[in-house]
Amino acid sequence: MKELQTILYNLFLYVEFICAIVGIIHYKRLKDTYWKWFVIYVVFIASVELINIFVLAHFPNYRKYYYGFFVIPIEFLFLYWLYAKKSLQSTKLYWISNLIYIAFYLLNLFTLNQVRYISSMTYTVGVFLLSIMIYLEFIKQIKSDEILNFKTNKMFYINIAVMLFYIGTLPFFAYDKYLYENMYEFWQNYKTFFLFSVNIMYILFTISFIWGKPRV
Repeated sequence: MKELQTILYNLFLYVEFICAIVGIIHYKRLKDTYWKWFVIYVVFIASVELINIFVLAHFPNYRKYYYGFFVIPIEFLFLYWLYAKKSLQSTKLYWISNLIYIAFYLLNLFTLNQVRYISSMTYTVGVFLLSIMIYLEFIKQIKSDEILNFKTNKMFYINIAVMLFYIGTLPFFAYDKYLYENMYEFWQNYKTFFLFSVNIMYILFTISFIWGKPRV
């Protein structure tokens, strides 16, 4: 099991950086649309992982602060912007989601010392809000002609990728401490799924750069 996890983790690093490179290659085509920010987001995440590998490897105890305070909040807030503000064009949903998430984020500041890796409360709230947007995005695509042109629809690939990773791995993060301490073998199996799903997510992101056509 751990050998497979090592393979998937090492593969993820390559998949993530390839995604960032492909995004940079397509940046010129996207620079006049809001999709340029998705390229910047992917490059940012790849840079974050570089810091994790080369800097935080020497300070492992700071990883939960790095991800809990900085990386994961940016991920959620960006995805809320991409989904609610841009794709669903709902400013109300965007601001309500931001306010709810930020409120729980601030509460998390007082409890992070009790967290093993990632705050289950904040992550669960973040994914719950995101799942609403994922559902609304699917409904939007089904009710329009976008589903017929899914091959060139960037949000089609991104929606599947985000659903698979964030919703699929929610129990892994929400019950991380309990599973790790009481159901370690199950936790290991879920960790394998987590590594598998993150690879698929960035592969789908890469496909969205290659096949997807930007919509202003």
